[in-house]
Amino acid sequence: MLHANWREGVTRDGRAYAFTCPATPRYHHQWHWDSCFHAIAWRHLDRARARAELRTVLRSGRADGFLPHTAFWQRWPGWRRAPLYATARVRRNAATASIGPPVLPLAWELVAGDDDAFREEGLAPLAAHLDWLARERDPDGDGLLTILLPDESGMDDSPKYDAVYGRLAHWRPGYAVLVQRCRRVGWDAAAYARRHDEHVEDVLVNVLYVLSLQAMARMSGEARWARRAEAVQQALLDRCHDPETGLFYDLAGGAERPVRVSTWSSLAPLALTGLPDDVRRRLVEDHVLHPRRYGAPVGIPSVAMDEPSYRPGFDLWRCWRGPSWVNTAWLLVPALRALGYEDDGDRIVSSLLRAAREHGLREYYHPHTGHGLASRDFGWSTLLLDLVAG
Repeated sequence: MLHANWREGVTRDGRAYAFTCPATPRYHHQWHWDSCFHAIAWRHLDRARARAELRTVLRSGRADGFLPHTAFWQRWPGWRRAPLYATARVRRNAATASIGPPVLPLAWELVAGDDDAFREEGLAPLAAHLDWLARERDPDGDGLLTILLPDESGMDDSPKYDAVYGRLAHWRPGYAVLVQRCRRVGWDAAAYARRHDEHVEDVLVNVLYVLSLQAMARMSGEARWARRAEAVQQALLDRCHDPETGLFYDLAGGAERPVRVSTWSSLAPLALTGLPDDVRRRLVEDHVLHPRRYGAPVGIPSVAMDEPSYRPGFDLWRCWRGPSWVNTAWLLVPALRALGYEDDGDRIVSSLLRAAREHGLREYYHPHTGHGLASRDFGWSTLLLDLVAG
């Protein structure tokens, strides 16, 4: 399936590309975090392709360190969809002006392994990327990155964004207005935050940011990255952690209102080994393994099962409202195993393997039945390779 989804060529302006499209025919562009996940899977099969995929992610960006959410290597979006893409202009864009979840340094470290040359190759551009994020996406200087659009977290239509974005939510017609607002300020997060309240310090985005900063510290040997990772981790604990529930909540708008909706983003800090053990174990025991919250028969649901917004079935426009995704397990299961919950981690992985054997590598799965939903031959579901190897 990875081979079938591989795309390689040269653009009209002479730029080479090589990447795995997530799934045809719906997803034929290159998405930032999808490609990072594809490369992590490819490293078990063909490290040359894994390296080529990550180099293409870097090539999609700019010299100042900006990396786009989506790159249009083979063709620009069709005229009907172009106005809805988060681009600098309505037409003739090579990529979006929005960011994606910051996974690249973490993926680069995993793919590099003991390849010193590849690791060294990435240090300067990855440093520029992490510095760009700190400079351009932390407008209030509190260490936590801000997203302007729901899809910048990768969880486009999660119910946690409904109250924040209202009629501008990703799955509503007003989303085009949100994109146009960003275009008017040139995608400047500080300028946008001064004018509008629809922006979020997103827990999942910042957890991935910490993991990438830590990966950069290990690859480079530079202490500044470790210090920054520790500061972001502490900000998550101090400002996003809710002692009453044990969950971590996004902060919305200038007033930084906690978004009290339990999604798998609220569990993501489980992956941060620097957090206190009691905080992480409470996430596991009160939520991940709780039979009425996230302890589903198959995978880990993307929304707590006791949330009113929990909708585990297929929806053409809203896909992060309940189903189990493989990348959720990929982030959380290693933490379960490391904390001593090996049997529970193995059960989650086995349930997804059974679902994949029966229904194929689907975009996501029903948490109760394991039925495969949405796109077939979905690229990042091959992260099962990494979960099995781990």
